[in-house]
Amino acid sequence: MAGDTREGLKEDVVQMGPYNEKIPADVVADAEKVRTGQIDGSFHIFTGPIKDNTGAERVAAGVTMTDAELLSMDWYVEGVEQPV
Repeated sequence: MAGDTREGLKEDVVQMGPYNEKIPADVVADAEKVRTGQIDGSFHIFTGPIKDNTGAERVAAGVTMTDAELLSMDWYVEGVEQPV
């Protein structure tokens, strides 16, 4: 099959390890919401608003980046520092 493939939690290629017992229950619950959202398609990590490290908006609120946009991404997300 030609083309790029993206396999992860939904395809059971990526798995979460057990949570440390010291992690608060509310944090575990929030993490599980994200994990299950990635599996069922209701959560997309690259959904705007997303700004670059200069403060410029790169992805508008509610818009999800396409695979092509992710593959051509040549900017740092706000809060990520360029390595020195």
